[in-house]
Amino acid sequence: MQSEFSIRTACRLDVELIEHLFATNGAQHFGIKREPPLTQLFQEYQTHRMVVHKEQEPKRLYAYCEFCVYPNIPVLSNDSWLSWLHCRFCIELPLTLMNTIFFNFCIYQTDHPDILRQVMLETFYREFKVKYMLIVRPPKYDAKDYELIEQTGKVYYPQAYNIFSNRHLPTIIVVQRDAFVPSILFRKALPEDNDDVIDIIDNEEPEMRVQHGDYFIAELLLGVAGNIDKEKIVVTEETSSTTGGTTGMMWLSEDVNIELLVKNYDLELMGNLVSCTPGADHATVRIHVMCTKEQRHFYRLHSDAICIVRLSCKSLGALTKRERLYSQFKYITDEMNNTSHYLDQVSKTMEVKFDVPHRGTLGGSGGGSARSSRRRHTINNAGKAFLLKNFILSPSLRLEYVYFYLCAMFSAYPEHDYCVVPMPAGTKYSSSVLALLKFFNRVPRRPSCALTEEVFVAHRSSLYTELNLYPLEMDDVHYVKEFLHMAEEPKEEEEEAPSNVKDKQIYRIVNEIIADVMNNQRSEFSFWIIRCGKSAGEREKTTTVGFIVLRPFTNYATVYKQFMLPFDENYLTFERGEIVLLCLHPYFQMWSDELLRTAAIRAGYRELYYMQLSAGLTLPNDLVGKMMPVEPRRYKRNWFVDMNSESFFRRASTGVNLPRINCVKDYFYLYCHNLCPSKYIGNPTSLVILGCSNICKAFLRLMLFGWNTPDFKNTSVNNCLPSVSITVIVEPGRMEAEYDQDFHCAYCSDVRTCFVRSATCAPFVYDTTRRMDLRNWIHFVPGRLKHIDCAKKIVVLKSNCKIHYEKLLLFCETSYGLPESCIESKPARFKLPYNYVELNNRLDRTMLYQKLHKLNQSDLSEKRVLIYGDKLAVYECIDFLLKHGLQGSQIIYIQPHRVAKPETLNNPTEDSNLDRILLNMLKDLGISTHVSMNFVDFTVHQTANFIDLVHFKKFNSAQLQAYRCDLFINFGERLLNYAEERVFESSGILLDKGKILVNDSYCTNDPNIYAAGKHVNMFDNCSYQYIYTSEYETAEKLIYILHLSTEQIKFEQKYKRPCLYQAMLPMGYMITKITTPKRYLMNRLPNEYSRSMTTYHEGDFCRIRLSSTLNVQEIVCVTRKLDRQLYFLEFFCGKHDSLLNNLSSRWNMGRIKCFVHFFQLPWTEYIMHDRFHELQTKNHASLVSLLIETQNLSGRISDLDARVNKACREALHANLLKFLRTHRKEFVNEFALPEDFS
Repeated sequence: MQSEFSIRTACRLDVELIEHLFATNGAQHFGIKREPPLTQLFQEYQTHRMVVHKEQEPKRLYAYCEFCVYPNIPVLSNDSWLSWLHCRFCIELPLTLMNTIFFNFCIYQTDHPDILRQVMLETFYREFKVKYMLIVRPPKYDAKDYELIEQTGKVYYPQAYNIFSNRHLPTIIVVQRDAFVPSILFRKALPEDNDDVIDIIDNEEPEMRVQHGDYFIAELLLGVAGNIDKEKIVVTEETSSTTGGTTGMMWLSEDVNIELLVKNYDLELMGNLVSCTPGADHATVRIHVMCTKEQRHFYRLHSDAICIVRLSCKSLGALTKRERLYSQFKYITDEMNNTSHYLDQVSKTMEVKFDVPHRGTLGGSGGGSARSSRRRHTINNAGKAFLLKNFILSPSLRLEYVYFYLCAMFSAYPEHDYCVVPMPAGTKYSSSVLALLKFFNRVPRRPSCALTEEVFVAHRSSLYTELNLYPLEMDDVHYVKEFLHMAEEPKEEEEEAPSNVKDKQIYRIVNEIIADVMNNQRSEFSFWIIRCGKSAGEREKTTTVGFIVLRPFTNYATVYKQFMLPFDENYLTFERGEIVLLCLHPYFQMWSDELLRTAAIRAGYRELYYMQLSAGLTLPNDLVGKMMPVEPRRYKRNWFVDMNSESFFRRASTGVNLPRINCVKDYFYLYCHNLCPSKYIGNPTSLVILGCSNICKAFLRLMLFGWNTPDFKNTSVNNCLPSVSITVIVEPGRMEAEYDQDFHCAYCSDVRTCFVRSATCAPFVYDTTRRMDLRNWIHFVPGRLKHIDCAKKIVVLKSNCKIHYEKLLLFCETSYGLPESCIESKPARFKLPYNYVELNNRLDRTMLYQKLHKLNQSDLSEKRVLIYGDKLAVYECIDFLLKHGLQGSQIIYIQPHRVAKPETLNNPTEDSNLDRILLNMLKDLGISTHVSMNFVDFTVHQTANFIDLVHFKKFNSAQLQAYRCDLFINFGERLLNYAEERVFESSGILLDKGKILVNDSYCTNDPNIYAAGKHVNMFDNCSYQYIYTSEYETAEKLIYILHLSTEQIKFEQKYKRPCLYQAMLPMGYMITKITTPKRYLMNRLPNEYSRSMTTYHEGDFCRIRLSSTLNVQEIVCVTRKLDRQLYFLEFFCGKHDSLLNNLSSRWNMGRIKCFVHFFQLPWTEYIMHDRFHELQTKNHASLVSLLIETQNLSGRISDLDARVNKACREALHANLLKFLRTHRKEFVNEFALPEDFS
């Protein structure tokens, strides 16, 4: 029967409602009741906090409950409670840290006593491993408070209890799951169940009924639709249901082709789904498969291997020097644009052993087909797997019921150990299937996989086995090294291979940790062995399945400066732990919450963190996918500290040489587990994205971290895990280049500052590839677009791969390319020349580096590189060429004719005021420069696809000028790839001058296709700037438009956030330019009429441009101090002059020598605070209310203005003081408040 109440997890926003419940006269409670105000309620750890309300009354609470893995007794807030129970009480139950939970507190309204049972049932449904719920009753209590609890459980008294002389002692009430949770009846389906099952199918998979008919269940059971001797259809009935009828259906089968699965999927960790009993007769089958060297990703960028061009000496000898160079260019281009290049696969012969009923080989008399048939028959007979073909759960049941259904599946096949679930490609998973697959392991495909299904596998032992943690002993060392595949120390002669070097380092660190734990009684490391078995507490009867190494995490204050974490308010309440190393068998990774919670409680921690370097040595953590990724800060603040200080590095350990990490500057991924229940959060809509522009990266980041809010209301009560259904179609090698950590530059001492690795965009975008790995949650598909079928909503790739979409997002903008007039004059199957370069992404930069490296190594007597364009990116590329082996005399720079026209848009990627200075710099470097020359075309060699001559036309001249070059780098603007543009036209998507037409909601003429970026035009003339805007803000607007946000977003059509561009310039300079988009374009003067202010101090040139309303529209800084990051200037662009401490007045008086130094003064810190926007919102509300109140006042205008101004100043002053008082501890600089002088 459906309950009238709704039970949900409590959060910080419920504090006021909980306080009101505490003050209710008709409320009854047990446990320690706190006195309001309850502002510190969520500072204390509780595993579950629940509130109960009616669906129609979400603001009225009927109950509040707390559950925890230890009792609400301070001295027992660890693993000591288990010893306390066994020593003081006569409890014969097999209690463990993992199968027990405490019901610590509950307050509920007395006129609804059934609420108590519902919240207890809710806890059992959330905690599948919990078998016992304990309530600690204090020595002195009111019998009425615990009356309902006693009816549901059994009371245990202490051994010293005496009803006459010693009765005031604590007692324990134990509620057992088996006696409390209602049972479910599983039985074989009957033909008369057809109608009930079909009704359930209609709710989740209506296409099944359309495909198979109204009576296909009955037809299957009666044998009309085929033989089902190897199949079982099981239905369920809930015994507590008053309506009766079927509530679920499972379609199981024993028909599993083991050999086919082993060939196509990596099942070695799953025992290849066969039985291999030690000591029994075995047979062996050899299967040839393709496998990857790295299990995590099939694709890997071999940037160093590209340099070795595998051409035979004979063929090279017949070529000239230039032909040999061009052959190398061709090889680099073809390989790095080829999908198969990134498929790191090797051939392997597997020997699959399995039990046979008698000795002998698999040979025998008969031909090859007979032997093959017998081989398949035998290996399949030895299989220990069954198939789940279909699973449907009634919408009236809780999704948590899927766990009991999974247990019933294994009960239906007691002789089988594996359950296999194949999911066809493109299938839209139902909610019940998604809930079920959380208990399965996704099996990785082999590179040569010929099947389209995704395969999931679950093992019997993961459901029925008890897990326990034990301290490390010497007998466990062998098993620890087995888990790390290090039974023997790596040999010295294998040290040259990078993988062997890494193994050797891990082996050394593990040995150091083990020695420290075993020999040092005061070791900071806690080493726990994870063992499974039925016997609780008996170590010798269990099996090792993993281990975990923890140590105190003391770097919270430093990682707080780089990641979005709450301010450290709990440093006196509990300690945090760091996961140094964690290995766990895949069968048991489904119990990550329980294992991490138990390990943390035993070690005395309440939060666990794990740091994973994006490049370099990282110790393994098999549960990293079950931990909450911590989002990097969305804007980089100025912390007024020396970031190279030793205090900002990961704390070193005595005796153990852990990898060194700068917690403020280095690129690494941070994961956290707050010991709260895991919750998957994501979009229910299936999205397909074409391209991976900066807006795409920002969009993916917001989708993954949609649960992140400034008040951390979600992360304070849940271990939030991203769960999104997004497919991104990218060109081959694009994402491999973005995440290539093996790139080594032969010219740069620090590879992070190299042009190939640097980024010109804002930190919000580049952190998606530096401080997080999108590939862990997003499905990237390499391929090139062939067609879009808008009617069927299918994207077709050139590989004939078809991808269905609900919503299609076109984020395929480019920056540079050939003009359309040049492309149209080429043949139909025109291919870009091999010495032609466009720098639209990091893959293009990598290819340019490889070609330039080959050009430098060549013996050509004359080398020429031709660059064309007029953006700031041109000067960055020239700086790259000069730093990577080229001389200024070998570079020719041609600038197109620049038409003098008003600047109506704020564009951070170009600066006409600096252009003349930059041209003079190039001339000083010996670079040949030509201006006012427009690109026309190029001609290629007659026998090869290489540019011979590039033709330009001088402005106001009909004569063409041609230049020979070895490399032609084109920075001519083109915002849409020509091939994709033709596909869009043929698919019916409207275009205008090479741009996609969209409305103000970024929707194309097809209601299911959206586009955003510089490659779009609005249908109607837009009155605000919508290009050269913040990628963060654009992505936020799209999420709102597509209704994908889990949080409320304040939507505004116009843009206001700043857009940043940063690039290196010749002669060791760096430019940072930040602009805000114009909110109004009509009847506004161009930028030439804006007010500009400049400073030059100690080599730092700064320029600030103010709008007519005195808002900062542009900040430009050119400096040689490359070690100083200027991203914090984003906070000040777009702000009003008065908010910036009367910026223009101070500059006019000569009190500002350098704008960069001015924005680094202590007073600027409050503007960079994470909650500053809340202060602005409050100020706006205060001013609006004051202005409304003064509308009806009478008197002289001058007097009214003075009164209003005074009231506004007082309101703003009061708001600021309150803001500073609230967050005073969070500031690095100390702000003096009025009470400091009283």
